[in-house]
Parts: sequence; C-alpha cells; structure tokens
Amino acid sequence: MPTRRQVLTLLAALPTLSLVACGGDRETAATACSPILLTDEHECALCGMTVVRFPGPKGQACLRDGRVLPFCSVQDLLAWSWQPESVPAIEKLYVHDLSHTGWDEPSDEAYMDAQAAVYVIGHDQQGAMGHSPAPFSQRADAEAFAERHGGRVMDLDQINWDNLRGNLG
Repeated sequence: MPTRRQVLTLLAALPTLSLVACGGDRETAATACSPILLTDEHECALCGMTVVRFPGPKGQACLRDGRVLPFCSVQDLLAWSWQPESVPAIEKLYVHDLSHTGWDEPSDEAYMDAQAAVYVIGHDQQGAMGHSPAPFSQRADAEAFAERHGGRVMDLDQINWDNLRGNLG
C-alpha cells in the first residue's frame, strides 16, 4: 500500500505529466502524418472523382487535424492547396515520385514531399485532369521525361495559376 507521502508526490506530479503527455501527442500526430494507401473507395477531395481510376501521379494532403485528403492528380492537389482557406490546414503535401514509379499505375510506396519534387508541366501525358504536372525526385529524370514528352522542368515555387492553367492541354 502506498504511503501518504507517495500519494502526495504522485498528485503533485500529475499536472506536469499531463502537460508532457499532451505535448507528446501533438508532436506524434504531426510527425506521423503520411500518405495513405489509395483504394476504389477514395474520392478526390477537390473534384470527387475516384482517385485510382485514372493514370498519372496523384497527390495527398496531410492536415494539421490528422486527416489525409487524396487527390486524383497533382493539378487538383495544387489547386486545392492554393486556396486561402486550405493553407492554414496543411501539415504536408505529398505527390507520387515518377523517378520511382510509372505513369500508368503509380505505386503508393512512391510518395514524396511535394515541396522537394521537380515538376514537368506542359507535357503530352494524359492523367485524370488533363496534362497534370509530373513530379520527380531527380532533376535528371524530369529532364529526360521532358525530352520524351515535351514540357518545361520547374520547381514547385515556379508553378503558378497561369502556367498550371496552360498545362491543361
């Protein structure tokens, strides 16, 4: 049986322990945010189309509240992420890495941070939303893709509404 002193020590420590536990949960939720495996059940968060029914790279948005939103194309992911009401909710954006997966059926094992990707826009490959930006982890792969399929190699911060709209094809 605990002594009175042990009980009082435990009670005194509870507020500190609960603060540490709460802080740890928030950190775990933020760092645990990662892409989900896509199935026929997932609809695009922007247009409502079934995500896996179309070729081309997809996107996913991890939100600060722990939810993950799937997108049928990189184009829809970017269009959604640029909306003023979306910006504060975003924890991290992911895109398929075409340096490590194919265009026709991109693997859910090949997602990467959208900010780190190099993109080809204006190419001839058809996806769910026209000629959606093609993301690559390796600039050399993006340049080779652009040579074969046309388009321009750009970093994410170079893509804007004007050149994205021109990418529709």
